[in-house]
Amino acid sequence: MAPQELILSACSSDPSSSTSAARQQSTPSIHLHDLLTSTPVQSFKNSASSSHSLGYVQSQNGQGGGVFAVQEGKGILNIWAWQKDQMHSKIHLPEKMTCFALSPNGMWAAAGSPNGQIYLWELASGLLLASLTAHYRSLTSLTFTPDSQILISTSLDSSTHIFLVSRLIDPEDQASAGKPYGSLTDHTLAVRGVGLGRLAGSMGGRIWTCSDDGTVKMWSLHPPFPLLATFTLPPSSSPTCLAIDPTERFFYVSTSQGEVYHIPLFRRKDTLSTAAEYEAVGGGGNSSIPLKVEGSVVSLKSPITSMTLSISSTILLVGCKDGTINLYSLPSHQHLRTLNSHNGPITHLSTLLKPVDLITSSSGGSGGVVEQWPIMEIKNFERMKSQNHKSNHTITIKLPQNNLAVISTSTLFSQLEDLRPQTKKSISGGQSNGVEQDQLEALLAENKRLRTSLDKATKINEKMWNGIVDMKLANGDQ
Repeated sequence: MAPQELILSACSSDPSSSTSAARQQSTPSIHLHDLLTSTPVQSFKNSASSSHSLGYVQSQNGQGGGVFAVQEGKGILNIWAWQKDQMHSKIHLPEKMTCFALSPNGMWAAAGSPNGQIYLWELASGLLLASLTAHYRSLTSLTFTPDSQILISTSLDSSTHIFLVSRLIDPEDQASAGKPYGSLTDHTLAVRGVGLGRLAGSMGGRIWTCSDDGTVKMWSLHPPFPLLATFTLPPSSSPTCLAIDPTERFFYVSTSQGEVYHIPLFRRKDTLSTAAEYEAVGGGGNSSIPLKVEGSVVSLKSPITSMTLSISSTILLVGCKDGTINLYSLPSHQHLRTLNSHNGPITHLSTLLKPVDLITSSSGGSGGVVEQWPIMEIKNFERMKSQNHKSNHTITIKLPQNNLAVISTSTLFSQLEDLRPQTKKSISGGQSNGVEQDQLEALLAENKRLRTSLDKATKINEKMWNGIVDMKLANGDQ
């Protein structure tokens, strides 16, 4: 069966921009829809989160995953497991958070506060591994690279900081503890979001940032993190979200004015040759002229609050302040359909493959494959960093169900019988016992005869050796 791609969406608790009275009365929830048919798959109720405050962990390595959402205006983290339609756990955070992120490998959780503080926890143990003041104003987003080795923070102070997770967990020296691996400081106003391709990570790649100054900047993710290109949006445009093609052929940027712009990262060369030749866009850095972006491909009446691409980059999903999610076919940008499941501004929008242990709303209960995946063990997050956290490091892992328990005893005995060494069959067929006894007696007699001959040969050899030695000694005496 082909894998099923799902839409994961969430909203805030502000219903002021909803156009439907029925939607205003509904409870803010996290929804899962089928990407191709828009059929509702599952919903996790009573959750209202702000932008960049939701993350999920896929089920992997025999361990179930789930959805994590920091509640809007509260220092509370709500957790739902894929195997349950009710809330699995509620964790109290050190303070109210403005953004939250989970690493793709499911090991780390990071949160940012209004006063510029960054917290980093280990999910399996709940240990607070790092707490640092990274910005002097409120954080707007936290993003892990696909390899989970770099954490990127953006803030209202117009700066973007890059941190190595390994240095946050175990700094080389106390003098460098908490200091960023690199900083991107070319924006003049608040940075609203970060875009990454699949190749971005500790080995390099590229990163995109969008800011209230009306620009999108492309940077190298390799030290010293040089600026590669600047894209300038039309006047009075305020970028809100970025959606990067996984293969970095193009990207989309949305604005609070309801416009979506398509920006290619490759263009045809201006040559006289008849053959089509292409070159990469950007790379000139600060010395290059900013590239002007003109002509939006999507225009909506409501401000755009979230945006993402499908895994195959064939569908563009746009979430608006009025609670609608619009789907567009690529590359034609033709409108496909609109989802109206939320009652507030869409604050999170992403696509993922359907988890193998997801219990759908139509299944009526867990069973089958779901029971074979243990629910992720979630411990309370530390509110303060302990001095001896390494010695108190305790991780709980739930082992998957033993599949041997469902195998019948007769089946196990038959499998063991197949592993038993096969006995050697007699050549003569039916009279095996008598023939084997005769053969055994003949072999014993032959063995006895050979031992007698060996003893005789040994005595003769010893007698000859003694005679030769005596003769040599006698000749020497003379």
